[in-house]
Amino acid sequence: MPKVQQKAEVCKRSTRKSTNLDTRSKFVYRYKHAHSSKNPSWSIDKLIPLRSCLIHNNSGKIIFGDLISSIPKWLTVLDVEKENTSTGEMESFECYTNDFKSSNNRKIEAVKKFCDYYEPLYRKRKVSILFHTFTRADLANLDISMMLECAKVRYEALKRPIRGYLWVRQLKENDKMDFGYHIHYHLIVAIDRLEVEKMPDELKFNDLWGQRTDVQFVRKSIRGYLTKELNHNDAKILNRRQYSISSKLV
Repeated sequence: MPKVQQKAEVCKRSTRKSTNLDTRSKFVYRYKHAHSSKNPSWSIDKLIPLRSCLIHNNSGKIIFGDLISSIPKWLTVLDVEKENTSTGEMESFECYTNDFKSSNNRKIEAVKKFCDYYEPLYRKRKVSILFHTFTRADLANLDISMMLECAKVRYEALKRPIRGYLWVRQLKENDKMDFGYHIHYHLIVAIDRLEVEKMPDELKFNDLWGQRTDVQFVRKSIRGYLTKELNHNDAKILNRRQYSISSKLV
């Protein structure tokens, strides 16, 4: 191709690229609390008693009479300012949220923190991520705090101490159960890379939990896997933590 024609092609591509960038807008959103109100559909009469599930407070004392809610109690209106950073134009509008969404967003942030830290190590094959499921929490021998301590001991015995963890409580609607929900936990742990053909029996915690458990490796993408598995929740236990992440990720 002649040099003149080559220069013309380069100019065309440069102009096309510049045009695309000029039409690409970036937005900055600023949120401000406007007001909150009680959900008119929410009523204490609609709450479901948790019965004697093994849910503990910080002191370890078993709490009886906890309640499950399937709808948010508080509805919140936010004032939003949207700025187009390419043009400087401003737009104002309202958006709506509730206490369910707020709680779920905090959980999403914890999952993001876990993924941001361990995804690069996972891709470099320096860590393995294991995904535990503990079913029928209302009939289990232990609460999640005690189960976590037992898990730490077993991983230590395998010379793979837990580098970081994240647990999430989930409630799934289940018409076969008398109170309508299946309460279960997911515990995700990061350890030094473990390569085995078969999952060690020590990491199957049925004997401690007292109900069916499952454990498997997180595969392909930590972020994709956890987003898919942890994003759903049909209800929540009032005034109880829905998740926890280790204070240090190493």
